[in-house]
Amino acid sequence: MPRQTQPLVQYHRALLAREQGAVRKEPGGRLNVALIYPNTYAVGLANLGLATVYGSINDRADALCERAFLPDRQAAALYAKTGAPLLTLESSRPLADFDLVLATLSFENDAPHLGAMLDLAGLGLDAGQRRGPLVVAGGVVPMLNPEPLAGLLDGFLLGEAEVVLEPFLEAFLEWGHLPRPQALLGLAQRVQGFYAPSLYEPRYQADGTLESFAPLAEVPARVSAPKYQGPAAGLARSVFNAQGPQFGDMALMEVGRGCAHACRFCAAGHLYRPPRLGSGADFLEAAGQAARQWGRVGLVSAAVSDIEGLDELAGRVLREGGKLSVSSLRADRLGPGLVEALAQSRHQTVALAPEAGSARLRRVINKHLSEDELLKAAELLIQGGVPNLKLYFMVGLPSEQDEDVAELIGLARRLRQQVVSAAGSRGHLGQVTVSLNAFVPKPWTPFQWEPMAPLPQIKARMARVQKELKPLANLKVTCDVPKYAQMQAALARGDRRLGPVIAGLAQGMEPKAAFSQAGLNPDFYAGRRRELAELLPWDFIDHGISRAYLWQEAQRALAGKESPACAPATCRRCGVCGQGAPAGNGGSV
Repeated sequence: MPRQTQPLVQYHRALLAREQGAVRKEPGGRLNVALIYPNTYAVGLANLGLATVYGSINDRADALCERAFLPDRQAAALYAKTGAPLLTLESSRPLADFDLVLATLSFENDAPHLGAMLDLAGLGLDAGQRRGPLVVAGGVVPMLNPEPLAGLLDGFLLGEAEVVLEPFLEAFLEWGHLPRPQALLGLAQRVQGFYAPSLYEPRYQADGTLESFAPLAEVPARVSAPKYQGPAAGLARSVFNAQGPQFGDMALMEVGRGCAHACRFCAAGHLYRPPRLGSGADFLEAAGQAARQWGRVGLVSAAVSDIEGLDELAGRVLREGGKLSVSSLRADRLGPGLVEALAQSRHQTVALAPEAGSARLRRVINKHLSEDELLKAAELLIQGGVPNLKLYFMVGLPSEQDEDVAELIGLARRLRQQVVSAAGSRGHLGQVTVSLNAFVPKPWTPFQWEPMAPLPQIKARMARVQKELKPLANLKVTCDVPKYAQMQAALARGDRRLGPVIAGLAQGMEPKAAFSQAGLNPDFYAGRRRELAELLPWDFIDHGISRAYLWQEAQRALAGKESPACAPATCRRCGVCGQGAPAGNGGSV
């Protein structure tokens, strides 16, 4: 080990000393993989996608997998001092020494972090000029739209890890040793869900919109994205445990994938169709063991409260001496058993997501949630012993008017009064936090054609909510930063011309400067309404859901009409379950 890397080696050893679940193998097997997460160790430790890939590769006798994270402030200072390239956590080896680099990407705004990590690793920001191991990314962001990252990465896995990872690794063992172009062609031809951007050519019209997107070799014109259809007990679980990082000392268990409620802004509710929800009985033994071993158990799903037998599962965690946490709850699905379990677990705050303040706007987004249900949920939580409430709202939703913002303020006041009144009867003060987030249109949703609201309008409406709610005691308002929401929207709906923007962001530029340097306008990607006939950068992916269905839902939204929840047993509207509209998202309706 070079002497100058010793401070980083010591830093890594200190992290590993507090962690359970890390795997140490001697290098020299058939396949050495570096797995990178484009955020800090404290954040990545709780990522179930990372855990799934790490565990699956290290379960192979012929493979080794080590992790690398975005340096936090302490690590960044050590890298600056030593001049070392990015090193893995387990053995402090440079990424360039590995056979393959895999990345998992969960949030669009982590794309610049990924670029910064590859730059620090000496692998560069241009896949076309790269020498060294192939760099391949998976995760929800590539599954939605990999094109903004097309110039940065050699390839993408566009399906769920449980079904795409093993076939990819087997094919890589056969083809990965070949020169880059041949290796990518072999993988694209043999692995369902593998996409190599260099094998496809986009062409653009004079107005900047996409004219065509065609393969340059004998590879699929449309890349399918396989989904896991196995038993619920096979969904993702934590493999790491560490004291200190948030969620690091919690055993996370995925109890469902996807969501049946069909909110029109929600990518997870459409990308992961059909929803695959377990029942409490599927996880009783595993949750009991996790409670005994780890103490804290976190249930993860887009809508945990949809799980049948949830009260029984929560009770099992408590009986085994554990404490329970949940990732998300719907106000209309809360039961007293779950509330009691959260209270006994000393859960101080529960988050509910009205998303919109007015009943009209909740119909537009297909939320299926009434004010009465929200008020009842708040009372149930506070009376049950959970003292604080967090409320998530979006600003700038399609068709939003000033009247909707006024109703948001009114709803927040009424929910705050409900919390204060219910808490007062228990002899303590309740706290309500209103979290305002800019609406970001996402691919594979009925709102994929909608523009993001102008930044001045978003800022003005957030400021209005803050001003009118500020005088209320026991209530605070937090806001996201609209310019970063705009960056997220551009990266979500962008094309491969955004490569220089990501490179600028990776090198520390502000979003406005990065777009300016690249000669691009963020509003072209974030703030422009797309037409039905426009070819979209992500149209080449086949998730099974039909363009016709998404467009019909978009029109129902603008008409203020709700649609029923996803019901795979009886419904064939979206095309995912067959016998419905033509599958895919390409072509016209």
